[in-house]
Amino acid sequence: MALLAVSCGDTDEKSTPDVSDIQVPVKVQRFETDLFAIDTSNVAAGMVALQQKYPVFLPFFLSQVVQDPTHPGETPEQALSGFLKAQQVRRLYDSCRTQYADLTWLEPQLNQMFRYYKYYFPQKQTPTVVTAITELVGDAYPVNDTLLMLSLDYFMGENFSAYNPDYFPEYLRRQFKQEYIPIKLATALANGVVGAPKGDKVADFMLNNGKILYIVDCLLPAVPDSMKIGYTREQIEGCYANEAEVWARLLDLRVLYTPVNDKNQKIVMPSPTAEIVFPQAPGEVGNWVGWQIVKAYMKRYPETTMEQLLNLTDPQKFLEQAKYKPKRS
Repeated sequence: MALLAVSCGDTDEKSTPDVSDIQVPVKVQRFETDLFAIDTSNVAAGMVALQQKYPVFLPFFLSQVVQDPTHPGETPEQALSGFLKAQQVRRLYDSCRTQYADLTWLEPQLNQMFRYYKYYFPQKQTPTVVTAITELVGDAYPVNDTLLMLSLDYFMGENFSAYNPDYFPEYLRRQFKQEYIPIKLATALANGVVGAPKGDKVADFMLNNGKILYIVDCLLPAVPDSMKIGYTREQIEGCYANEAEVWARLLDLRVLYTPVNDKNQKIVMPSPTAEIVFPQAPGEVGNWVGWQIVKAYMKRYPETTMEQLLNLTDPQKFLEQAKYKPKRS
C-alpha cells in the first residue's frame, strides 16, 4: 500500500480506485451540544467535564475561538463564560441546532471520503470530526492529524441573517451551504497533509494550493470541480475553455517567481476576480492552474506516490518536469 501509485483528477469510473474493501471508523462528536449544555452559573465544573471528553479539542477551541487577544488578562473560564452568555452566539447555536439536529446524513459521505484518504495515505489515522459553533471564525480546520473541526454556523445557507455582506461577499456566501460541508472537510484534511507553502512566490502558492485541490479531487472524485474550488459552473467552464490563454497571460505577466503582494495576491488568494489576469478571471485562478499542473505531472509520472508528490516543493523544477502545456480551444 505504501508504494501504490496515485491516479486521480479524472472522475471517470476507470480512474477512480475501488475502496469498497477498506474499512474506516467514522466518528462525529457534537462538541457544541455538550458546550451549550453547561450550567453558566458553574462554568468551571462544565469545563472539567469537557476537558475529560475533549482533551485535545477544548484547549484548541479556547485559544483559537473563545479567548480574545485584546483581553490578555482574561482567564479561560471567564472567556468561555462570556462566550456562552453572548446573545449573538446563543442565536447562532439555536439556529444551527434547528438545522443540524441530526448529522447522520453526513456519515456515508465521510465514510467514502475517509476510505479514499486511507487508500492514498495508508499510514494516516482516520480523523475524528468535531462540530462546533465558532461565531464565524472558520468553516473547517485541521486541529491536528487526527482531528477536524467543523463549524456548523458557516453552513446555514447563503442568505442566513448572520452573514453580513460587507464581510462575506456573494462569492463566499454561495459556499455557505450544507452541500459544501464534505468539501470543506476534505479541504481541511488536504490542508493538514500539504501544509503551508515553502516559499513566498506566486508559484509556491500555485503549486501548494494545486496539491490541496488535487487531494480534494482524490477524496471526492464525484464532486464537480466547480464546487471543489468554489467557482460557479460558468467560471469553471470558462477556465477550461480558456486554459491556454490564462497560462499564457500568467507567463506574460512574469509573475510566477515574484513574491505574493497586493498587486498579484488575487491570483492565489480568495477574491471575486483576478483582474490582473483577465477582467473576468475568477479569484484564485492561479490555484486552478496549479491544480492542472499537478494533474499534468501525475499523468506524466503515474507511479508517483502521494508522499513523493508532497515532497516536491521546488516550483520551477516541478514545472519543468510536468511539461504543462495546455492546448488552445
